[in-house]
Amino acid sequence: MKRLAIYAHFGTSPQVATHVLFHLRHLTELGCEICFVSNSEIASPGQTALKALCRQIGVRPNTGLDFAMWQRALEEINLARYDELILTNSSIIGPLQPLAPLWQNPAVAGSDFWSLTDNDDWIPHFQSYFLVFGPRVIHSPRFKEFWRGVLPYRSRLQVIHSYELGLTTWLTEGGFTGKAVFSQEAILSAFRASRNVLQRAADKRRFLAHLYRQRELPPRDTTRIYPDLLLARGMPYLKVAVLRERTFRMSPALGFALLEKYGLPPEILADLRREFPIAAGPQP
Repeated sequence: MKRLAIYAHFGTSPQVATHVLFHLRHLTELGCEICFVSNSEIASPGQTALKALCRQIGVRPNTGLDFAMWQRALEEINLARYDELILTNSSIIGPLQPLAPLWQNPAVAGSDFWSLTDNDDWIPHFQSYFLVFGPRVIHSPRFKEFWRGVLPYRSRLQVIHSYELGLTTWLTEGGFTGKAVFSQEAILSAFRASRNVLQRAADKRRFLAHLYRQRELPPRDTTRIYPDLLLARGMPYLKVAVLRERTFRMSPALGFALLEKYGLPPEILADLRREFPIAAGPQP
């Protein structure tokens, strides 16, 4: 199995974060060749560390987000040389658990492409922070046609609507089968089944309080609302967004507690606490 991973790096600093290098090392241990694409210049120490892990390093303007970065790398790669493609990015921290068992998970057995999680916001789709495509997809004209059409939108919402949602639809309409390892419905069902009467009442109060404050339904994104349930089922990553923002069920402090519980190396945890100092402190 010849496996390629393209890593889209979102940086506001020329330094490469330790959690990014940690992720890249684990991808190499999985047998991946890595193409690293960044939206920011990389300082010399980071360049040295990346060269030890990546076959190719590129920098491009900060437009189009991860899809434009993946497109840039794919323009320079002959996918015919590979049996599998992984698209991932720096919006996740980990792995906190082994990656290899994901490929044996029965939830994605026989699929042409798969994701870790799915989401039904707007339309059902696979979340794009970690996508895996098999040979039937990556050697197809339809896959190449999708990437030729990617435009460097500046709007994050436009990228999500056109490409994160669009890629799932484009491939399934083309006859390819896709699945999620940790489906949204399975996680939501597991949460509901775990709650007793008093807990369900408390959940309803939190739901109504969010609705009153925000004037909108709370998100159903399991990576941000139920990361503890995902990790308990073998999910290898925590979203960086958990360390930035509170939701009606999860706080940054709880996110840090999960990273510690699942054994993120202390030096990386310390770096993240420096990066998110307010989030790491006491929560209201």
